Amino acid sequence: MTHRTLVVAAVLLLVGGGCSGDDGASSESGSSGSAASSGPSSTEDWVAADDDDALFTVDCTFSHRAADDPIVLPGEPGASHSHEFFGSAATGAASTGSSLQGTPTTCEDTEDTAAYWVPTLSVDGVPVDPTFVRAYYRAAPGADVREVQAPPLGLAMIAGDPSAGGHDHQVSSHPAGPDPTATAGWGCGLRPRRFHVEPPTDCTDPSPLTLRLRFPDCWDGEHLDSDDHRSHVAPSVAGACAATHPVLMTELQVSVVWPVTGPAAARATLSSGPVAGAHGDFLNGWDEQALENHIDLCIRSRSNCTIG
Repeated sequence: MTHRTLVVAAVLLLVGGGCSGDDGASSESGSSGSAASSGPSSTEDWVAADDDDALFTVDCTFSHRAADDPIVLPGEPGASHSHEFFGSAATGAASTGSSLQGTPTTCEDTEDTAAYWVPTLSVDGVPVDPTFVRAYYRAAPGADVREVQAPPLGLAMIAGDPSAGGHDHQVSSHPAGPDPTATAGWGCGLRPRRFHVEPPTDCTDPSPLTLRLRFPDCWDGEHLDSDDHRSHVAPSVAGACAATHPVLMTELQVSVVWPVTGPAAARATLSSGPVAGAHGDFLNGWDEQALENHIDLCIRSRSNCTIG
């Protein structure tokens, strides 16, 4: 039995699923990554080649809506704009990483009790319940998978810029350079060919409106949060971290799906302000051993463990 066969078998036992195909909103193409065989012989064998090379995914359905924000306004229930929460069903204004552990969760992996949230989206002033969120945990392209660490319990992160605005732009699905959608971009379905600053108006029922958020993957190794909720983390460059943020973590991508199609997207608004200022939050409340197991079995072996 090959190394890859052992890895895949272990993953199936761990998460109870298999690699998925691409069927619009509910799954993503699970093309196999170039998983290391029984004897990687060079450093290049350990380097993630692209977004589909070394990763696992978790799907979480919509949990609840509340005007809470345990990162920006901790301990102040009702003080925030409205948010849509996924993951731990117990998430509230006073939540911490430790308090989330062991709580009921809407994630298919019951050991994912992290909290994921985004501003409430409305069409014609009526809130639209999101369908689900898919969380991708991966090694960033160019990263040595052997160096990838789990985010620490209680780590708080924000992706996107709620103050952003401007006209719509279209870019390739693999952002590079000064891209306004690099950390937050709208598209259709889970694998958009293009990302937009504002919601596109040509989404269909098989590929409805989606917001993709990419979080930083380098940590300063000390602070779980910072005054601006951003300075303690930073994005890697070609899979490498700067000396100021030396800990290479999994890169988290969150893709939120709403049942919004066609011209209705032009009438969409966010509770936080302009749709061009889309953003989202993550508070790590994972079971630590379960998260470490996923990273070891999928990311450090360069396997694509897309589940769902």
